[in-house]
Amino acid sequence: MKSLWPLMQEELARLLPQLRRFADAMAHGEDAAAAAQWQRRLSAFKGATGVLGETPLPHVVKRMQVLWQSPGSHDERLAQARRWIDTLTTIAAQDFADALETLAGMAGATAPAAAPPAPATALDARLRGLFATEVDDKCNAMERVLLQLEQAPERLELIAPLMRAAHSIKGAARAVRNEDAVRLAHAFEDCMSAAQKRATPVDGERLDLALRAVDRLRRLGTDDSQAARDAAAELVAALTAAPAAGAVATTAQAGPAPAPTYIDVEDTDPILRVRASHVGRLIALAGTGMIENRRLRPFGERQQRLRRDLADASRMLDELHHELGAPGPQTPIGSPLAALRHQLSASRGTINQWLDEFGAYERESGDLTERLYHHASQTRLRPFADIAESYPRMVRELSRQLGKRVHTTLSGEQLAVDRDVLERLDAPLTHLLRNAIDHGIEDPARRLAAGKPEEGHLKIAASYRAGMLSIEVGDDGAGIDFERVRARLREGQGLSEVEAAAMDEDALAETLFTAGFTTREQVSEISGRGVGLDVVRQMLKQLEGSVRLHSTPGAGTRFSLLVPISRAVTRAVAVGVAGETYAFPLLRIERLVRAGADQIHRREGMQYLALEGNNIGLVPLAELLGLGSTRVGGDGTDIVVVSQDGRRAGFAVDSVLGEFDLATRPLDARLGRVADLAALALMPDGAPVVLLDTEDLMRGALERERQHERLAGQSEDSAAPRRRRVLVVDDSISVRELVRQLLAARGFEVQVAVDGMDAWSRLREWPCDLVVTDVDMPRMDGIELTRSIKQDPRLRNLPVIIVSYRDRPEDRGRGLEVHADAYLTKSDFQEHGFLDVVHSLIGDAEAEA
Repeated sequence: MKSLWPLMQEELARLLPQLRRFADAMAHGEDAAAAAQWQRRLSAFKGATGVLGETPLPHVVKRMQVLWQSPGSHDERLAQARRWIDTLTTIAAQDFADALETLAGMAGATAPAAAPPAPATALDARLRGLFATEVDDKCNAMERVLLQLEQAPERLELIAPLMRAAHSIKGAARAVRNEDAVRLAHAFEDCMSAAQKRATPVDGERLDLALRAVDRLRRLGTDDSQAARDAAAELVAALTAAPAAGAVATTAQAGPAPAPTYIDVEDTDPILRVRASHVGRLIALAGTGMIENRRLRPFGERQQRLRRDLADASRMLDELHHELGAPGPQTPIGSPLAALRHQLSASRGTINQWLDEFGAYERESGDLTERLYHHASQTRLRPFADIAESYPRMVRELSRQLGKRVHTTLSGEQLAVDRDVLERLDAPLTHLLRNAIDHGIEDPARRLAAGKPEEGHLKIAASYRAGMLSIEVGDDGAGIDFERVRARLREGQGLSEVEAAAMDEDALAETLFTAGFTTREQVSEISGRGVGLDVVRQMLKQLEGSVRLHSTPGAGTRFSLLVPISRAVTRAVAVGVAGETYAFPLLRIERLVRAGADQIHRREGMQYLALEGNNIGLVPLAELLGLGSTRVGGDGTDIVVVSQDGRRAGFAVDSVLGEFDLATRPLDARLGRVADLAALALMPDGAPVVLLDTEDLMRGALERERQHERLAGQSEDSAAPRRRRVLVVDDSISVRELVRQLLAARGFEVQVAVDGMDAWSRLREWPCDLVVTDVDMPRMDGIELTRSIKQDPRLRNLPVIIVSYRDRPEDRGRGLEVHADAYLTKSDFQEHGFLDVVHSLIGDAEAEA
């Protein structure tokens, strides 16, 4: 519809000069050939007008077609032809909405009697879909401008783009015969025009009506029910009454108010909607092109060796010629020798020319495939505004609901971010904003008493930092009451006075991210259930991101989020390990260190890196990955220091290759979960590289440190008994507690996990002797957990008991397929039978030292 109008304008630009020539030919009298050409050209053009859907243009063209057969004198028909040509020339320079109005005027004088509406067609459905998309885009822009106008009611220049957007909606609605949207958009224009003519700040009542009108227009784009149409009609009446209700005397104004100026608010770079699967295939093909292009490099190297070999052969031939006494070409041996030297020289020249051409082709091809991949990857990027532009309206409505006044400022909304990342960011950002309004910003009375402006301020700022997307969400509210957090820890978490008092503000801030923690005494629709910041952190972890909290009592709170710009491209540091290339996600790296022997020391069999007064556990990465060993110490060791959840570990590598944007690919699902590996990736030159799972590496490093500590402790007291450990995994709290009590009563040391993912994390931090797991759980089920355990070289001998409601043979078969050591059903669960199975797998609770 509207997106096709530029093509129709180009068609008009080609048609109009021809029509003028035909009209000029007819000016000298009747010209049958010119009249026939006029009719044929317009007939072809009429067929093209169908792509615009139901518009007056085909009717106008039809009237022009039969002009020379219509009644009237030749001069009258010629004059009519020139008027229509002039009008079409005007239309060719107008935008879609204005062109529709002009065409409606052209068709009005000669329009035939109204025919009954035609049944809906597939084209109608497609046009209505385009209309809904266009209305949604326009309404988003109008909403953004209205919120700006609410903050600065005196900025009347903001009314012009509002009217322009409404005018465009009106034209598009007329094209799809949505008269309710036409009337509502027209009433909106009248309402805002009246405000513009008054030349006084726009009142709040008018802005509320305008925002309601935007919501109603957006709904009319997809909802043609009677309820939606009735609601639109009521709003039209309210908008129509608004100018009279809010009118003020304007007699003192000098001269009439200027006519409203329409300013187009459309993006000059239109957006195309393409299926995500098509984009994914395009990026994959571009990546394959990069890999294939690398095959040219060894071919070029072989050709270079051939060039050197030919040069050596030419030199040897010259030496032979010299050894033979430099015979002349007339001698029996000199003649063939001269021909051979000439042929070799010519071949060298030809091959050198070919190799230069091939080298240029290789460079250009490599540059082309790299740029192709880069631009293909860009197709996944969308502006941050796609989610952020709705936040000011949400803040406005929620703050009003709570009796507060809050102003929102956005910055960095045009930064490009991967579409998948944007979708996953929306929920945590929405929660942080709701938290800021409900918990952070005070009501107007308290703010005035504290010497603050009555209106609170929320800031959302996006920026790029070190190849990542940084988002700051801050408010100027009361900040976090850390004493209240301490009190809740004492009441709800069982901390003693001494333990709570020993926690600093950073530790207390981390407590807020704990599941189930809340400072609210009562539950409301907005907060108080303790399901909040822990979900925010978990969502960001799934994005390989992080969140930090900074708060100043009385001055406000700020959340700092750091996420990858794209999940398809990861900013990472590539390292060399045992002749292979691996990469650490940049987000997890605290620093890179080149450590000398004086910075590395050994204690109780474990190596440590001395860094800024702290000892950081040091692990050779090759040993952790089972690739051999890395020599630590000597002249210098490259160390990657990784930080996660307040813990740090150093990984010694052979070399640091640099920082890159890596195109990532998920591991094949048939491999299951592979320990320590997160994804495959492509280096900028197309070389493959493995992206490391830093969470797994951290668990492995910490477990390595604990093993050394346990060995050291056992050497001090080898006779000390040890209780066997059991990890119970079930998403049902009652089942978890039942199994835990059974095992604890027999002397086992027991920990619980809420699902497979939680269990996998605990296994790296808490080595155990047995796992008891359910099957049906969120995130990672028991079958996948068991498969991951049995595929991990460090855990494959760990016994696993599956306890499930499922008792079908195929369910038991799934358990046996992943090598579970026992499969019990909850319906047949008996205390003694279960404990007998446990005893048969790991023995008694007390293990020998």
